[in-house]
Amino acid sequence: MSDQPAIAVTLGPCDDMRAEVFFRVAGAAVDSDRRWPRLAGTLVGPECRRATTLPATVRLVDLGPPSAGAAATLVARAVLTEPAFWTPDLPNLYRLEARIERGDEVATAFSRRIGLRRLGAKGRSFRLDGRRWVPRGVRVDAAAFDAGGLRAEATTAVVTHPDESLCTRADADGVAVIAVLTEATPVDGAAEVIAGWAIHPAVVMALLPAGTSAAEVEAIATAVRGSKGTLQLGWIVDGAAPPPSAPAGIDWLAVTVGRAGVPHAAWRGAAPSLPLVAWGGVGGRAGCDALQARLAAWLLDGAERPPWEWAGYVVW
Repeated sequence: MSDQPAIAVTLGPCDDMRAEVFFRVAGAAVDSDRRWPRLAGTLVGPECRRATTLPATVRLVDLGPPSAGAAATLVARAVLTEPAFWTPDLPNLYRLEARIERGDEVATAFSRRIGLRRLGAKGRSFRLDGRRWVPRGVRVDAAAFDAGGLRAEATTAVVTHPDESLCTRADADGVAVIAVLTEATPVDGAAEVIAGWAIHPAVVMALLPAGTSAAEVEAIATAVRGSKGTLQLGWIVDGAAPPPSAPAGIDWLAVTVGRAGVPHAAWRGAAPSLPLVAWGGVGGRAGCDALQARLAAWLLDGAERPPWEWAGYVVW
């Protein structure tokens, strides 16, 4: 990771004609002369490898002064007209040129590329840029990350603890990433890792491992609430057992199907009302399609229509 200040980007009210973007930087101390720090700079773009658009420059407006204290949180806002959002098809990026000022002095200057991603959930489905989106994820080793191959098969890369370099490549290449937290990551460090992923528009989801307790999931979800933006936070659960209660703050569940290839029968009627991603199988995109067909038949089980739909499929 770089030495740049940790910055959180939050997409506020937005539509195709206008978007409010908020920027937060924590830990900016008030100096000995009691000069309040402020966040300033510009947002320039969009830039996209698969489209050409005349770039615009928008000024950041500081929303200070920050609350008093040894380590203040600085907040600024930019308002974009005709914003260009990030999707795998059109991975639009903006260049943020920011600085922390005290009086007439620049205390810190930094830059990075960001993307504006409209991602959320409606019922048991994901919505990306206003449309239903069904991720079909395949396990990818970071050293063998092939953006072209992943895009050709319209698959989502599922990567254990992706680093800054991989996330930056995925941002520009238009590859959606599900970032899986390792079992070795301490709970008190998970929020910082997830916040670092959230600044990347390509990292659409973060996944907490099965060994994380429900109480720990809630604690992590609370800690990242202000920094994850539209990143969807998930948790791996055992599909061989009846459905658990979803911890507060979790956005989706990865349901393991195991060797049986289907979850416990209780999932048919008692599944939590949030997006559920089937987790199991092998074989790349073909494996996702086979998993989808098998689970579609399992959900029907003689009924005229399924009680709900899977939000996505991952082969692991």
